[in-house]
Amino acid sequence: MESLSVGLCHSKPKKSVATAIVPEDYICTQGDLALIDFIKEIPCEPRVEVVLIDDAFVERKSMECLFQPNAYLGDEVIDCYINLIKAQKHLKCRSGGRVHIENAFQFNFLKRDGDVDIKTEELYPIEDMTQICSAERRVLLYLDHDMVFIPINIRETQWYLAVIHARNMEIQVLDSLGTSQDRKDLTDSIKGLQRQIDMISQRKELKDHRWPDLQVASWPLREIDMGYAKQTDSSSCGLFLLNYIEYWTGDELSDSFTQDDMSHFRKKMAAILLSSELNKRRGCLLYKNDKEVDSGSPSDVEILENPTDSKKRKLLHVLDDNEVVYEDEEGPITQADLQKWFVDDWDKRTPVKVSNDGCTNDFLMVGLSTKDMPVTKAESIDVLCDYIMAIEDDTTLECFDMAVRLLANKESRRPKGEIINNRKHYMDMRFWRMVGFGKLPKYHQDPTAEELAKTLDCWPSMNYYITGCRYVLMPWKFNGCYALFVIDHVKKHVTFIDFTLTQDWCKHMPYKRFAEAIIMASKKYKIAYSKKRSGWAEDIFKWEHTIQTDVPIDLRGFNTSYLVLQAMAMWGNDRRMKFVGDAKIVRRNFVIDLLSYEDNSC
Repeated sequence: MESLSVGLCHSKPKKSVATAIVPEDYICTQGDLALIDFIKEIPCEPRVEVVLIDDAFVERKSMECLFQPNAYLGDEVIDCYINLIKAQKHLKCRSGGRVHIENAFQFNFLKRDGDVDIKTEELYPIEDMTQICSAERRVLLYLDHDMVFIPINIRETQWYLAVIHARNMEIQVLDSLGTSQDRKDLTDSIKGLQRQIDMISQRKELKDHRWPDLQVASWPLREIDMGYAKQTDSSSCGLFLLNYIEYWTGDELSDSFTQDDMSHFRKKMAAILLSSELNKRRGCLLYKNDKEVDSGSPSDVEILENPTDSKKRKLLHVLDDNEVVYEDEEGPITQADLQKWFVDDWDKRTPVKVSNDGCTNDFLMVGLSTKDMPVTKAESIDVLCDYIMAIEDDTTLECFDMAVRLLANKESRRPKGEIINNRKHYMDMRFWRMVGFGKLPKYHQDPTAEELAKTLDCWPSMNYYITGCRYVLMPWKFNGCYALFVIDHVKKHVTFIDFTLTQDWCKHMPYKRFAEAIIMASKKYKIAYSKKRSGWAEDIFKWEHTIQTDVPIDLRGFNTSYLVLQAMAMWGNDRRMKFVGDAKIVRRNFVIDLLSYEDNSC
């Protein structure tokens, strides 16, 4: 697939304001058709992910709507192409003002909130801060833009575009079927947005925004005559929708197109998605196995293997000695191999097997001496007892914090040049405890600025200052499972790393899982960091956020702490992270390292 994608060049989405889209831009080239034929040869089952653009993905089965001339476009392909449009900076600001483009699923939440028979406190109970913070973030985002584009999906019937045009104080309707007398779905969604605005305005003062009036439910609907840009069939509405989103300036379409263009664009869109440089699955298809979800060992971890291998995802668990755990460039690796490298040879301090990418050099506890760490014998005994008692559960907070201290000590022994370029600060769970995430507000702590700032202090035996660190690694817990926020101060970027399955309530908007956490963390982090750097007033909530892909999935949630610790150790090495998924091996290494502490007389 990678070789077929090389050399393909497309004019859509529009690359600049001056670019004029012509009919030929909607037609597939021979190279496009070759790529499409390659993908069509892949069976729909088992599931294969062929497109991943930002947080939107398309599986092979969902691509079928682009190969069938009369098929209705699904949410998946709509969202992926929307993400390509959003990646074009010139399309974020048009003659009608700043533009925010919603995903295909957001309409459902707005419509739900427009149901007058459901009370606001039922939709947003005061104890559910996740939902409230999500609504607050959405409202503030909308108010920071002059136009909000909302795809409206009348399920399996029609797609059309609603534009909240704040400057004109109107709701514009762009429908490829023409005007309609029934816009109940749209009016309900606008009522839902009004409810969210009213709820948030009661919680905080809404000021310094771009909207002249917050009574959006009172704005009139204006049906836009689309002229020649109308469909004449029964299935092209999704294609028209995407081109409306791409071309609408707030007053007119920047480029013209017809039904004939859309008939060609259906296949062209498949080639555009597959060959895009933003497609993380280009040349690296992800094969999935539904049966894995029902497997049942506490140490089960789903691992993404070599992307060139046809069996992309498998489960690693406690195995027989001769059973292959995984394969690397030098051949199969068995459970017995791991036992020898990581356990039997430990006292001999023989080097562990290092893969070509070198990531295992930073594996959690391998070869790490704790002799320089300020850990007393009493602490070791207490932690070890807690660890053994919780052997069927994930790591305790105390164990996790001690492991972070060990990693921080190891950091001081990296090559000096590597440290200077990508210095990172390891946070333990103290910050998470202070923030009070997951607790009702009345149970939140009220830490002082000095207490928060201590979480950014230099670790013992190390000599650095937090303002000289590019990365700050902030561990977190969601419903008992560990996750990691990587704060990049150079790029002003936050990466979320999660090792659990995406839950149904946020499947269509994965960022929703992290919204409340990053909002709460950003407030306390600003206080802490400003104590270290006078005048610092950045808000990491407003920085660019991405979700790390191609990470292991812990199906039972028992080993997320070990995966987070591995990610902390490997982050910043400019190499693809390669995880060890056998929890038995990882846990044993941790215990051995505590027991090998030189002052332990047991």
